[in-house]
Amino acid sequence: MTIDLTQIILAIITLIGAIITRYLIPWIKGKLDDRKYAMFLNLVRTGVFAAEQIFTSEQWKEKKQYVVNLLKENGYTVDTTAVDAEIEAMVRELRIEQGGAKKVEEAE
Repeated sequence: MTIDLTQIILAIITLIGAIITRYLIPWIKGKLDDRKYAMFLNLVRTGVFAAEQIFTSEQWKEKKQYVVNLLKENGYTVDTTAVDAEIEAMVRELRIEQGGAKKVEEAE
């Protein structure tokens, strides 16, 4: 008497495929999206800090355009409304950091 295990093996393979499709692939995609977003934020931060060094305070349009161009050069599709908000948030963070640095210098 022989037992044909083909149907059982096919059912197990199908079950494993369903588990991978349901849980593993979305998890991997989520991790990649988080990583890409972190890279985006880092690039915006770097661009804002660089623009502050390159341009004068009166050249705010050039500063924003510099950051937008930096993002485009690195493969990001730029939605100006969202990017403007992120740039403004980074500028505020930069000013807070600079203010903190000035307070440390004054204390010394």
